[in-house]
Amino acid sequence: MKQAVLFSLALGAIFAAAAAAQPDSSVTRDGRYWVQTTNGVMTTVGVWRVRVITEGNVTVRGVADGNSSYSIKERVQARDGQQAGELLRTMEVKTRTQGDWLYFIVTLPRHGAIGSDLSLSLPRNMREVWVETRGGNVRATDFDGVVRTESVAGQIDVDRIQSSALLRTGGGDVHIGRVGGGVRCYSGAGTIRAESAGGESWLETAGGEIFVRDASGPLHATTAGGNIKIDRAASTVFARTAAGLIEVQQAGGAVTAESSGGAIQVNAAKGVRCESASGAIRLRNVGGSVTASTAVGNILAELLSGNRIEDSTLTTYAGDITVFISSNIPITVLARNESAGTVGRIISDFPEIRVRKANSPGVSVVAEGTLNGGGPTLRINVMGGTIYLRREK
Repeated sequence: MKQAVLFSLALGAIFAAAAAAQPDSSVTRDGRYWVQTTNGVMTTVGVWRVRVITEGNVTVRGVADGNSSYSIKERVQARDGQQAGELLRTMEVKTRTQGDWLYFIVTLPRHGAIGSDLSLSLPRNMREVWVETRGGNVRATDFDGVVRTESVAGQIDVDRIQSSALLRTGGGDVHIGRVGGGVRCYSGAGTIRAESAGGESWLETAGGEIFVRDASGPLHATTAGGNIKIDRAASTVFARTAAGLIEVQQAGGAVTAESSGGAIQVNAAKGVRCESASGAIRLRNVGGSVTASTAVGNILAELLSGNRIEDSTLTTYAGDITVFISSNIPITVLARNESAGTVGRIISDFPEIRVRKANSPGVSVVAEGTLNGGGPTLRINVMGGTIYLRREK
C-alpha cells in the first residue's frame, strides 16, 4: 500500500511539474480562441490497466517501447491573453493508482473552456484501456488487451485491437477497424461500420445504419431506423431493423432477419428465417431450413444444387412468390393460392407438380408433387398474388 501511495505521489509530481513548466507566453491565439498545449511523460511500471476520464476529444495509441506520454491541447474564450492564461491555469491533471489500475483524470477550466484534445501513448500490452469522455470523440489504436470507450455524444474509432472492444456513445458514429475478439457496440443515433470482428459481436444503434464487412463469430445487428448490410459472416446472423433494408451477402450459418418496413435480401446462407411487415424478400443460393414471410411484398427464392434443403415455408399475404428449383434436387412441393378470382394462379415448369382447382372453401388453386423421388417439404402460401415454380437452368 505504501509503495502504491509513493508511486501515485511520484506520478502527481511529474504531472504537476509538467504543468507548472508552461509559462503564460505559451498561450497563443488561434482564431476566436486562445490555445495552450501541455506535454508530459509518465511511468507505468506495475500498471496493467488504465482508465482515462476527461471532457474533450481523446486519442490513445499503443506503443511497443513501453514509454508513456501525454499531450493536452486546451482552448478557451477570453478577452485577452492574460485572462486566457488565468483560465488555463485552472486546468487540472490528477492521477492515482489502485491495484494494477492507473486513473488519469483531466478537468477543464470551469469558465471559458471550449474544448480540449488529449493524446496519450501507452504500452500496447496493456490488459485493458478504458476511455471515458463527457463531450468529445474517442480514437483508440494498437492495443493487445481489451479496449472500452464511452462518450456522451461523440464519435468513436477503434482499430488494430487484438482483444475485445466495448464501445458506447450517446449519439455519434462508430467506426470499428480490425478487432481480434468480440465487439459490443451501442450508439444512440449514429451509424456503425465494422471492418473486421474476430468474436461474437453485438451492434446496436437507436437511429442509424449498420455496415459489416467481415465477422468471424456470431453477429447481432439491431437498429431502430436504418439499413443493415453485411458482406460476410462466418457464423450465424441476427439482423433487425424497424425501418430499413436488410442485406446479407454471405453467411456461414443461419440468418434471422426481421424488418418492420423494408426489404430483405440474403445471397448465401445455411438456413434462413426472414420476416418483413412491408417489403420484398429475395433469397439466393440458400440451404437448410428456409422460412420467409411478408405481409406486403413479393418473395423470390433460389434452391440450387449443392445446397442441402430441409423443410421450408414461404408465405406472402399480398404479392407473388417465385421459386427457382434445380432439376436434380429431391423435394416435395405443396402450394396453396388463396387469392380470390382470376388473380389466384399457380404456374409451374414441372409436369411432376400437378396444378388443380381446390375443393376447399377460400382456396383458388393448389399444386403438389415430388421431384427426384421427393424429399423435404416446401410449403408455399399466397393470399393475394401468383405462385411461379421455375426450373433453374
